[in-house]
Amino acid sequence: MKTIQKQSQPFCKNKCNRRSFILKSIYSSIGITLSPSLLSSSQTSFLGNRQSKEDIYKQLDDLVDKYFPILETCSQTSFNALNQAFNLKSENLIKALASFPGIAFRGETCGAVSACLLGIALVYEEDSNNSEKQRLSSGPSINFCERFESEFGSTRCRDVIRKMTNKEYQVLKPEDYEILAKEGVFNSCPIVVKKALHIAADIILEKPNIILK
Repeated sequence: MKTIQKQSQPFCKNKCNRRSFILKSIYSSIGITLSPSLLSSSQTSFLGNRQSKEDIYKQLDDLVDKYFPILETCSQTSFNALNQAFNLKSENLIKALASFPGIAFRGETCGAVSACLLGIALVYEEDSNNSEKQRLSSGPSINFCERFESEFGSTRCRDVIRKMTNKEYQVLKPEDYEILAKEGVFNSCPIVVKKALHIAADIILEKPNIILK
């Protein structure tokens, strides 16, 4: 199992702070307020009272180990784990995420990112029927992407593959994924999925009054 090396802290901090400042300015101009806790990738507030955060991590990891060999996609595995762990009651969306790895297998956004953003939105947007039409998941989603990017250097599938394998692959079309499968590249995917799910769980648990089943 490969050890994931984090980027140097000064680079990540400056990069994230700059992006956070720009995004905060953009969202403020259209009436969306992002709290500092959502723009920061620092410690999260655990609000569940039935399970510890470590218990949830363990549950998510076990679900990945169980379902990745069955579903065989980072997107479906990630959402299935969140759906079960947080009782999102959205089983039908698992089928809809079949073509999300790399966005139609083109090496674009990692399927674990797409699936986690979907799960985060389902949690945060459940009570978003307000007159200002604020997107309550915007801040949490930005937070997730920043933290994932600081871990893997990018949210793009082909870049994450390069980070995990230390090798440059052509990942531009579905046929390229067949070559990756033959070379065992996707053996690293569960590591990425688990880390993405831990980040998503942290952010979901920041939502006030969340009830864990």
